[in-house]
Amino acid sequence: MNRLNSIFRGLLRQRMAGIVILLYIWAWSVSPAKTIEALKYGADLFASISIIILAVFALIGLINIKISRELIGSLLGQKSGVKGLLLAVGCGVILVGPSYVIFPLLMSVKRLGARWAVVTIVLAAWSLKPPMLPIEAEFLGFHFALVRGGLVLLLAIPLGLAVEWFMPDEQLKDEKTKDKK
Repeated sequence: MNRLNSIFRGLLRQRMAGIVILLYIWAWSVSPAKTIEALKYGADLFASISIIILAVFALIGLINIKISRELIGSLLGQKSGVKGLLLAVGCGVILVGPSYVIFPLLMSVKRLGARWAVVTIVLAAWSLKPPMLPIEAEFLGFHFALVRGGLVLLLAIPLGLAVEWFMPDEQLKDEKTKDKK
């Protein structure tokens, strides 16, 4: 019983995994054959992206070790000013890759001292993918692609600053804690 309680508490901490497990238990009760098919598909998908995820984690590890907090702070932190915001737009536009690559990378850069505005701007500008613009223009129209792309670039910085305004300032809290010691 005690072991079952610890498993249940572990699942509560890992909500997404717990929900998926519960869904698979439900699916098994409805159709075991389809559940096995879904498990095989999920395993194949996991195997195909595992190498990419491992490479991303290795890249994040290198960033955390090789790039100093001071460099990230000066380029993308609170003191970087407009230069940091414009750099974030540029980085967002040239970054390619799926969300499971971008989000851990951005969180790593945030932990190294980038400001919330930079993280938000990179994500906003990331939605503007230059290689995809011709395809977007072909299917949705050149005018649409131009307007959407222009608005993404124009609104990325105000959006980033707005998100930053709502986010707690951890760096300030860390400095206050250091001052008290």
